[in-house]
Amino acid sequence: MFKLAIIPARGGSKGIKNKNIRKINNKTLLSYTIASAKSSKMFDDIIVSTDSEKIAIIAKNEGITVSNLRPKRFSQDSTSTEDVIKYELNMLSKHSIIPDIITILQPTSPIRNPSIIRKSIKLLENSHSTSVISVIKIKTHPYFSFYYPKNYLKPMNTNFEKFHQRQKYPDLYFPSGSVYTFWQKTLEKYDSIYGPRIKPIFENEITGLDINTKFDLFVADMYFRNWSDFINNQKF
Repeated sequence: MFKLAIIPARGGSKGIKNKNIRKINNKTLLSYTIASAKSSKMFDDIIVSTDSEKIAIIAKNEGITVSNLRPKRFSQDSTSTEDVIKYELNMLSKHSIIPDIITILQPTSPIRNPSIIRKSIKLLENSHSTSVISVIKIKTHPYFSFYYPKNYLKPMNTNFEKFHQRQKYPDLYFPSGSVYTFWQKTLEKYDSIYGPRIKPIFENEITGLDINTKFDLFVADMYFRNWSDFINNQKF
């Protein structure tokens, strides 16, 4: 059974310029993800999908060959994950390579543990799921949130006062971004990386950190530099 890891790492980013190759603790986000993919020892091949020559060079230095740069039409803000995956699979099919299992590993999850990759693939193989994704329990619950249409705040849930205690919230989960594992036939049949039967891999707020802002980048950098010393010097 052929297992493929795809690391999508386009050059452009609105929130943080060159986000995928920003360094934390002197190592690029891309490098952390390549390292976790290799350490999992689960893949027959690892692909970095990018439109950037600079990113391709970094990937090459990490031992990953980028055979072709992704066309700009597949590297826009509006480009879907499915479009990127389909493009890469089409390139592989020209060499008669059709993977059975595909795992998407985003560079924005540098604290990802390789064990979560192994768990996702084993869970997919041993269940009737169409996909397995990593999730994190949300801390800011929408039942007690407001929107601002005009002049005054409006509650998203009209019964919001009923949920003034966190213990009354029903548990909700959000994709952490660390791992998306699915069958190739899921994408083929449903035109989606999810399908109707999604199994979760649960992460905590540390391993599930997804970098979208400069502050997220700061938090990740502080984690790698200081977390071990902090925990060792504290009593909880």
